[in-house]
Amino acid sequence: MRTGRFVSAALALAIVAAFTSAESVRAAPATIGHAYTLSNDLQSNAVIVLDRLADGTLAKGATAPVATGGKGVAGVFDAQGAVRIDQRRLFAVNPGSDSIALFDIGTSGELKAVAGSPFASNGPTPLSIAVHRDLVYVANQGLASANPAGVPNVTGFRLGRDGRLSPIAGSTIEFPAGAGPADVEFNPQGTVLAVTSAYQNDGAVRTFAVQRDGSLKEGRGSPHKPIGINGTVGFSWTADGRHLLVSNFRGSAVTVYSVDQATAALTFEGVAYPNNQEAMCWTVLSPDGKTLYTANFVSNSISAYSVAPGARLVLLGTSPKKHGASSPDSKDLQISPDGRYLYVVGPAATQIASFAVGRNGPPQELPEGRSPFTIGAGQLTTGLALN
Repeated sequence: MRTGRFVSAALALAIVAAFTSAESVRAAPATIGHAYTLSNDLQSNAVIVLDRLADGTLAKGATAPVATGGKGVAGVFDAQGAVRIDQRRLFAVNPGSDSIALFDIGTSGELKAVAGSPFASNGPTPLSIAVHRDLVYVANQGLASANPAGVPNVTGFRLGRDGRLSPIAGSTIEFPAGAGPADVEFNPQGTVLAVTSAYQNDGAVRTFAVQRDGSLKEGRGSPHKPIGINGTVGFSWTADGRHLLVSNFRGSAVTVYSVDQATAALTFEGVAYPNNQEAMCWTVLSPDGKTLYTANFVSNSISAYSVAPGARLVLLGTSPKKHGASSPDSKDLQISPDGRYLYVVGPAATQIASFAVGRNGPPQELPEGRSPFTIGAGQLTTGLALN
């Protein structure tokens, strides 16, 4: 009988242990996607691949940093769009060696360089990329500290089925020295390319109609330089492609422009939406197009605006980055495809902070220990893309 009791007790313990183990397995958040950023290492730039978990946290993935075949760049710079994902391809800048790296994305988030990568960016210090189907445009900012004699430009490429980039004749548009492009993005229809320039100086917004051959024709009213509030860096198109929501470093406000989808005619709506923070520079629009988020560099905070039809904005509030670096260190930001979590790069600390997105207010950073994720590699971590 005693033996029977011992067996029963052992069996009970085994069952409890099995259930406990099963609960632990179930409690572990699943990997639902990936986050990609650049180490910006001066000698060997690399894409950092992180697992994006169901609870909004980031984790070190199975994929080691993937060399881009180029170099990062030193110094402080302002740009948006250094890493882009288009379907199953990832595009990344090599600002220290004037090239663009292309990768195929595997089913588990792993990267494989396409044949011929990296490709010459055909300009100095590439810092932003725009992609629409087989059309790619690169913003070569001509960062003075890296390329003092370089002439800034935006220039176009055709993307082959094999992933190779081929320059488009007559597509290059030069910018004044010291006023190079900071962000370049197509509208959702791919008919207009918008560019911000001059970052912290006298900012400007420019719009170009995309021609059949892939070249550009500047729209009426472009460029526009806002008075009093300027220092344009990042921007977002509204979901319908009819308006631009532009960040402004000086004045920390969003300015709104209407854009003709055929001719690229640019009209300033004459209103600015401040957030009472310092140095709004980066933007991202929620997947449903109803909320705009901005990263405010000096304040180290994230603001949220509701976006009503006609691009009318209402400030919902601002949340600070509570954990990690306390000095100004909030730059590139992206939102998860399901709209539940927001991620913000802290380049100097080589960290990425995770925020939970609310319905009627600003996002809130996840508790300490779950945010931020420290990369601990490279310098001045640059760019962010999610899938």
